Amino acid sequence: MLVMSYHSNTDFERTSKKGLAIVDEPARVIITFLRSFILVTQLVPTHVCSDKVVLTTAVSYRPHAQLSASDQNMDMQLHPYLEEPLDRLVKRIPELRGISPAADQRELAMILQRTGTRVDEFFAGMVDVIGREEITQERLVSTNVNGGMPGGTIQSKERVRDSYLILRRADGTRAQIEEFRMDEKGNRMDRPGLDKGFFMTSGFALSSVHFSSALQWDSRFLHLGDQKIGERDTYVIAFAQLPSEARNTVTMEGQGGVKVHMFTQGIAWIDKANFQIVQMRTDLLAPRPEIGLAEQTTEITFGEVRFADVPIPLWLPRDVSVYIKFTSAAPIQVFHNAHHYGDYRRFRVSTKILTPN
Repeated sequence: MLVMSYHSNTDFERTSKKGLAIVDEPARVIITFLRSFILVTQLVPTHVCSDKVVLTTAVSYRPHAQLSASDQNMDMQLHPYLEEPLDRLVKRIPELRGISPAADQRELAMILQRTGTRVDEFFAGMVDVIGREEITQERLVSTNVNGGMPGGTIQSKERVRDSYLILRRADGTRAQIEEFRMDEKGNRMDRPGLDKGFFMTSGFALSSVHFSSALQWDSRFLHLGDQKIGERDTYVIAFAQLPSEARNTVTMEGQGGVKVHMFTQGIAWIDKANFQIVQMRTDLLAPRPEIGLAEQTTEITFGEVRFADVPIPLWLPRDVSVYIKFTSAAPIQVFHNAHHYGDYRRFRVSTKILTPN
């Protein structure tokens, strides 16, 4: 069995307008927005595969001194796709077809500042939400599909329907956000499809955290250009985490106790009218052959959700596609999950007290 575990041990506590104090607190990450509040969030999706792989996810903070020598040198060794010529990147990522290249990077600082404000507002304004989720889980015979993503012929398929919940738990200036699933009877579903050998993926509502004001400094950003997405004019911004700086990271533990650190790169399409992220794609910054993980690509489309008693619209996942490819064993294991979300509404719990006659 290959066990991949992600561990979180970071707690960002507000100290002053000048900085953060770091305190150990397992399984949570608190993002500090220095002006007004602290947000607690589990940042990374949970993935579980029942056939030879068990994978759980969270986040970890590792001071630079605790990085391995290979991780400390990774900034210079890696070549994220934001370094590729745009014409080559368009061939790799078909979603970029039709982009108008940016003439320079003069607008980048403004875009990041205003997008960061929008992401901060999203996390601060999050309320308890329930929606409908439909998942199609597939195991594939390995080939490549458009965009270089793993894919291929379907070996087996499973469909799952559930209730998708996002819950916010506030305590003074702190709020914890968690996502999970329930079946039609209200029972929590942690691992749908696990017993049939499929991969479980979730956590997409929090994907914009890379653009939050508190975490932008752990990545490089590049304004690729402008692009029309439906009726929206968007800025197209690429990002890649800096391994020597990133605190929003994932640690995987493979067979024999081998531990490797995972980093993310991606592209966000940001509405020019309101600086809302309307679409994202994320990929591994580099394969990790130590545990056989070759590729992981996630594509997310967000949709606007309005509630009468919430002052700002919430942009929540509408459609998500995830591809994962393992090459550690023959045959190569490839998984694809397609998620569709809808019918979002406020989630409220009522209590009724019954007294004996």
